[in-house]
Amino acid sequence: MTFNTPKMNFRFLILVVSLTTFLSGCRENQQAENPSKYLSYVKNYADAMIQNGRDVYGAKQSPLFASVLNRQTFQVDKSIDTISISGVRVTDRSVTGANMIHDVDLFETLYALTPITGDTRYEEEADKAMNFFFNTCQSETTDFYCWGEHLFWDFQKEDCGLGADYHENNVWPFWDKAYAFAPDAAWDFALAEWDHQIHDKTTGDFSRHAGYTKHETYSGFDFPRYAGQLMERWAYAYNRPENADRPRREELLHFIEVMVSRMKDNMAQSGSGLLIAGRSPKGDHNQVVWLTSNLELARCLEVAAPVVDPGLASEMKALALKQDQDFLNAPHKLDSVGGGFAVTLHAETGLPRVRSMNQPYSAIWSSGYGYGTHAGVANIIYGRQGQLNDRYPDMAKQYLEMILKVGELYLESEPDTTLLLKPNEFAQVIKLMLNCHELSADRRFLDRAAFFADMGIELFIDETSPLPRVSNQHDHYETITGGPSFIYQLLKLHQALNLN
Repeated sequence: MTFNTPKMNFRFLILVVSLTTFLSGCRENQQAENPSKYLSYVKNYADAMIQNGRDVYGAKQSPLFASVLNRQTFQVDKSIDTISISGVRVTDRSVTGANMIHDVDLFETLYALTPITGDTRYEEEADKAMNFFFNTCQSETTDFYCWGEHLFWDFQKEDCGLGADYHENNVWPFWDKAYAFAPDAAWDFALAEWDHQIHDKTTGDFSRHAGYTKHETYSGFDFPRYAGQLMERWAYAYNRPENADRPRREELLHFIEVMVSRMKDNMAQSGSGLLIAGRSPKGDHNQVVWLTSNLELARCLEVAAPVVDPGLASEMKALALKQDQDFLNAPHKLDSVGGGFAVTLHAETGLPRVRSMNQPYSAIWSSGYGYGTHAGVANIIYGRQGQLNDRYPDMAKQYLEMILKVGELYLESEPDTTLLLKPNEFAQVIKLMLNCHELSADRRFLDRAAFFADMGIELFIDETSPLPRVSNQHDHYETITGGPSFIYQLLKLHQALNLN
C-alpha cells in the first residue's frame, strides 16, 4: 500500500485537520475551565510586590513600590541602568526608585484584588503607598508631584530623581485617593498646573514640560492630549466637595476656557484644518498631527464639559467631535500589509508621514516611545465609542466596526517571538480581545485573549520569579514597558472567564 495517491493525501489531510481542531478545542476548553490560573499569577505578583518590592533603602524607608527590580533577588540594582531597551529612552527610566505614573496598573490590580479575594490587605497596602506619596513627594517650590515621564522618587536620595528637571503628568485615575489622604496638597497641585506650567496665561501657550525644582515654563509644545488632561484635572478639582470654598476655585473654569481657545487656535494653524501637535517649529511639531493625541483631547473634553457653562460646554463638545471626524476620515489602511491606523499626519496635506520616532501607521506588534500598535489605538477608540454611543450612534458604529475589524486581525496574527516583545504589547492585545468580546459576544475573542495571555506568561514569567520581565530579551522587572499592565489584564481575563 502506498500513501502517494491523491485519495490517501485527501484522507490524511482530513485526519490532520480534524486532529488539529480537536486539540485546539481541548486547549480552549482547558482555558475556559481553569480561569483561576490567571488569578494565581496575579496574586503571586501582588504578594511579591507587597512583601519584597518596597522601598527598604536609605535612612528613611517607605511603602512605595519599586519600579525596577532584579526579578530573582527583588533588589533595586543601579547597574540595570546600563541595560539598553529599544524604544525606551534613558531619561524616562526610574531605576532607583518609584514612578507612580508607571505603577497605575499595579494599583488597579491591588484595588481590584480586595473585592475579588476578600483580602483587605491588597487595598490597605496600596493605600499606604498613596498616603506616603501624596504627603511627601511634592516640590516645595512648584507643588508639582514627583512623577511622570522624567521624574521619580529616588529611594537612596529620598528626594525626587531627575531624568531631567521636567515635570510631565499623565492620566491618573486615583485622584479620590489623593484628596482622601492629602486634600490641600492635591489642591495645590491643581493650581500648580496653571501657575507653573502655562507659559502665557492669556493665550494658553504652554509646554508639556515645566520645571519641577524651580518655576520654569516653556512654550510651543502644547500637545492636545496634555491640554485635555489639564482640563480634566481642573474639572475634577472644581467638583470636589472639599474644594467648594477654596478662594481660587472659580479660576479653574477660566483655565479650562483658555485651554479650549488655545486648541481651537492651534487647529486654525494648519492648512488641512487638523489640530497640530504644537506651535513650536522645533522638531517639526507645527507640521505634524497626532491623531491619537487628539482623541485623548476629545475624551477629556467630554469629561470636563459638564462643569462649565452651557455655551462653553457646547464649544468643547464640538471641538471633541471635530477630532472624531478627523480620525474617521483619515487614510487608515487596516486591510493592507504594512498598513494600520494612520496616526501621524502632515499638518498641511493630512497625509501620513514619519517624524522622528513617530511612524505614519500603527504596527500590529511593535511599540515604543512615539509609536504603538493597532490594538493600542483600537482600545483608545473603544473608550471614545462608549462616550458617543447614546448621542451619536452612527459615529459610534463606525468606531465599533473599526474595533472589531482590528480584533479580527489578531485572531489570525501571532508575534514573532524571536523579536523584541514587551508586556504592554500583550496587555493591549488582551484588552482588545476582551473589548471585542464585550461588544460582539463572540466567544472567539475571549478564547484568543486566553491564547495571548498564555503566550505572554510563557515569554515574561517563569519559575524563578512572579514578576514579569521587562521584555522577552531582558530578565529584570521594569514597569515602563507595561509589566503591571500585563498582570492587570490577566486579572480582567480571569473576571471575564468567570462570567462566561
